[in-house]
Amino acid sequence: MADLSDALTPGSVSCAPTWPDALRESARLCRYEANTYVFKRGQRVESVYLIQTGQVLLRRDEAHGESITLQTGGPGDFLAEASLFSSHYHCDAFSGSASELLAFPAKTLLSCLQRDAGFAIDWIRLLSRQLVRTRARAERLTLRSPRERVLHCLRLEGDDQGRFKPPGTLMQWASTLGIAHETLYRTLAQLEHDGTIVRDGVEIREVSRRGDGTTT
Repeated sequence: MADLSDALTPGSVSCAPTWPDALRESARLCRYEANTYVFKRGQRVESVYLIQTGQVLLRRDEAHGESITLQTGGPGDFLAEASLFSSHYHCDAFSGSASELLAFPAKTLLSCLQRDAGFAIDWIRLLSRQLVRTRARAERLTLRSPRERVLHCLRLEGDDQGRFKPPGTLMQWASTLGIAHETLYRTLAQLEHDGTIVRDGVEIREVSRRGDGTTT
């Protein structure tokens, strides 16, 4: 079976042909306007979601009125995968921008995992990678400067050639970095001016420096 992550291309709404037929046939594309709920805390679990475009926040409102953001999800992230074995959602999912999500019925997904060992292994692999990204994002927020956060992201989330494409818009990326979008624009401009990064459209690549002072 092909790696599930190969099929999770942001903006794509098709499932890999190697996915179980029942899962592919039950998937549906859902569109949400900015500032609308995908699901609410206490609502019965019906679907697990894959973000295609946009940004979705997992939030929990506390008794004293404060709202805590538990996770900020972008393209390629799953939502409510932790609720697959629960009867009700444990938090609110709120679209921070106009978003498209691929919804998989929870019962169908669970049934496919139980019946298809190959699919189950790929699902575990995919969630493991998502966990690594989530931990890296938590570590990133402990860094003090915007420059450190940007470079941390490029180094840990870039591909094998060091190329990185921000999830969604630069404004959405700034939100996941925990900085204002104006600060991100200035930081990227300074890194490019210093020769630390190269930008090609939406793609960003950190320039590696050799011991002789030349760059690659």
